[in-house]
Amino acid sequence: MRKHSYYLLFLCYSLVILNIMGCQNKNSNNKNSTLDSLQVLNYSALGDSVSMAAQQALMKQLTQAMQSKGAAYAVNFCSERAIPITDSLSNKYNCEIKRVALRNRNPGNALTEEDRIVFDEFAEDLINGVSPKSKVVSQPKTILFYKPIVLGMPACLQCHGKADALNPIAYAAIQSKYPEDQAIDFSLGDLRGMWKLTFTK
Repeated sequence: MRKHSYYLLFLCYSLVILNIMGCQNKNSNNKNSTLDSLQVLNYSALGDSVSMAAQQALMKQLTQAMQSKGAAYAVNFCSERAIPITDSLSNKYNCEIKRVALRNRNPGNALTEEDRIVFDEFAEDLINGVSPKSKVVSQPKTILFYKPIVLGMPACLQCHGKADALNPIAYAAIQSKYPEDQAIDFSLGDLRGMWKLTFTK
């Protein structure tokens, strides 16, 4: 009888220990996948700074290309130079910099399932008349920063606008490079896509 009691006591003790260890592991996993408010603010500020630097670098080069040789030349510039520019900035800031979109031009810029959740939130904000704000998403090994790209310059409509606003020479060049292009039929104020920055923890 006493042996049986000791056995039950040992079994109960073992279950308690396993339960505690399980809770600790769960808490550890939660800690790895969540950020406190200060960390969110820090990544928001960093992401905003890096995405703004990338935006300015691309717009400066693109504007120069359009002014020097026209919209068709600018299409070739975007196709050949945009990714090397963002890759260079990725190395500088020690993160991966991408532009992603639902209606993409380059298939490599398609949304993942996780991206789509954030994209839909930004789109809903715009529908409700709210200016969408950047978002920080924590994953077990990475931090994702998203920033909406809202079409704000009339010149962008030459390559992304509705049929009557498209530059026919530029769009012919676009179709030759991106035969499955979806990045047209936008108006000013529309959500064109998002900056997506990936930081390693």
